[in-house]
Amino acid sequence: MPEGLEGLEGPEGPAAPGAPGGRRSTAPEDALAIALVDPAGRISLWSSEAQTLTGHPASEVIGRDLSVLADSPAAHGRTLVDRLIRDGGGVRTDWLRCFDGTSRSVSWRAVPLPLDAGTGLLAVAGHSSQQADWCDPAATDLLLRSSPIGLAVLDKDLRYRFINDSLARLNGLPVAAHLGRSILDVLDLPDPRAYEDMLRRVTDAGETIDNLHVAAIRPDGTPYAGVGTLFPLRDGDGRIVGQAGVVHDLGGTRAELLDTARNQRRLELLSRIGAGLSQGLDVASVASRLSAVCTPAFASTVTVDLLEEAVRRDPDSRMRTGVEVRGSGEAEARTRPRVHPLSAGAGGSAEPERDLPRSHEASIPVSECIRSADVVSFSAGEEEQQPCHGIALPLLAAGHVLGAVTFSRPGGFDADDVLTMHDIAARAAMAIDNALLYLRERLATLVLQRRLLPARLPDIPWARSAHRYLPAQDGTLAGGDWYDAVQLPGGRIGLTVGDVMGHGLGAAAAMGRYRSSARALLAVGLEPGQLLTRLDGLKDEADNDLPATCACAVYDGATGDLRLALAGHPPPLLVRPDGSADILAADPGPPLGMGLDHVYESARYAVPSGSLLVLYTDGMIEDPSTFLDLDQGIAMLRRAVHNTESPLAEICDALIAVRPTDSADDATVLVTRLTRLTRLRPASATGPGAFA
Repeated sequence: MPEGLEGLEGPEGPAAPGAPGGRRSTAPEDALAIALVDPAGRISLWSSEAQTLTGHPASEVIGRDLSVLADSPAAHGRTLVDRLIRDGGGVRTDWLRCFDGTSRSVSWRAVPLPLDAGTGLLAVAGHSSQQADWCDPAATDLLLRSSPIGLAVLDKDLRYRFINDSLARLNGLPVAAHLGRSILDVLDLPDPRAYEDMLRRVTDAGETIDNLHVAAIRPDGTPYAGVGTLFPLRDGDGRIVGQAGVVHDLGGTRAELLDTARNQRRLELLSRIGAGLSQGLDVASVASRLSAVCTPAFASTVTVDLLEEAVRRDPDSRMRTGVEVRGSGEAEARTRPRVHPLSAGAGGSAEPERDLPRSHEASIPVSECIRSADVVSFSAGEEEQQPCHGIALPLLAAGHVLGAVTFSRPGGFDADDVLTMHDIAARAAMAIDNALLYLRERLATLVLQRRLLPARLPDIPWARSAHRYLPAQDGTLAGGDWYDAVQLPGGRIGLTVGDVMGHGLGAAAAMGRYRSSARALLAVGLEPGQLLTRLDGLKDEADNDLPATCACAVYDGATGDLRLALAGHPPPLLVRPDGSADILAADPGPPLGMGLDHVYESARYAVPSGSLLVLYTDGMIEDPSTFLDLDQGIAMLRRAVHNTESPLAEICDALIAVRPTDSADDATVLVTRLTRLTRLRPASATGPGAFA
């Protein structure tokens, strides 16, 4: 009923859309389908004949906008009603979206109707209005649907409005999967842009194209070739309202067309695989991207098995080549290698050591493929009562066997498919080898970073601390986040949290230098501002330290005095015993190591006993994907702390839980419960432990 393709009436099938069991509607030929539309465009009445005509039950349409019935709505609501009233009376023909998802051409009349809320519409359509009065509709239907030659009708948007069974079988999809969809969405063509330009010449310029040879790929991956004619369809006024196609299957008589289609399909598949694998940072994502591209168009299943030996080997050690694997002894051949089934792994966890799924013995075909470093074909059982065949190919990188990739599908593969598999396996092996190098560097960075961070925080009754550290959630190399707590003479404690700009081994090494220097400067009694000023001026011999942000605080347990200085770092959060929270502002100054010779200032605060001091890095509050700003991030942390008397470990977990997901940065949080120093130990006690 709403606007669609005017003037193009598609042939009607033997069943009404949505009719149960595919039976023809038993409604009288002169029965009228009626719908009442209010001024806002909502359907308020829906007759049983309207349901018979469209298949839509009243419960699905009443109260909904009239545009829900349109195959391609150009307007909705009051705008649609006004346009229909403005177009005036008379019978119009539009394409209607039926309940079963198909489309049909419906001739109907829009009658303006005064209502309390304004002018609405009474939409009236008759079942008999779809029948042509100049021929027998049943005979026309038999001709179109029984023709051994493929027939199709497209609208001006190149969408299927009618297709007979012969052409549907040739395309490899049922009739219902064509109707309402663009021809370019249905057919996999070697050069879709050129084909679209040709179709546009028919609908836009009225050109007729004879003896058109075309090759396409069915959804199951098999190519076919056809020859046909395209011609414009015109209404009674001579306007072009669509086009029709007559297609004849060439079978195998045009081998060059089929070869073109196969080659184009192969190139497109390899191009998509190359683009997908280039984005993988870990081996599990390489496997999942490979499977996503190859299934179901090329294979029913794609699995990747990574040799456990390839993951554990030292980067400097020599791994056996494919020739050496093929020449391994009989005793070794009886032992199946252990592999990680990458297709079952999620990857990207916070602990990259556990990114890979648990290893197990390889299957017999995969074992044979890895041992021989050659292609292995095997029977993979049956799928839908069809024999299912599999092919395993070795993953070879610089002559080393990393594992195997296995393809399977009903009906098997031909020689061209195996050639394509070799290209896929080569690309996958290169991507996995790069991902393994990345994984080793990430693990080395994490190990170095953990060794450079304090093994445990000092146990001070009046200033107990807990911390959490998480590497980037998107698989990025670990960065240079650090935290530290140092017990100082005079009943004081120094706290630092920092973030080196960058990732990888360089950032971890710079983090170690910053942390150890800050610890030494705290020990000599510098105030936080003085400490950051001195830290900013320190350079290593190579003068290649990365810039870093830092928050430094010194708390006096006897007086409750807190001194704070910031170097380009987000301000800490102070949560009082009553639950109120404040941001501790201080002149942030620039990050350390920028060469600006900045003099940092300290801010001073009085801290109520029992308060929580929350120091953190920007990975806890920043989320570039949702543009979460600093104030919003700090407010999020503030809401996460509900009870200051909860165990510190639980408070840290609650803070980590609100961290933005899939963060591209490390995150560190250090929570310290600050109370009062109760007594001084005897004067004979010396060193940092002189205060209780």
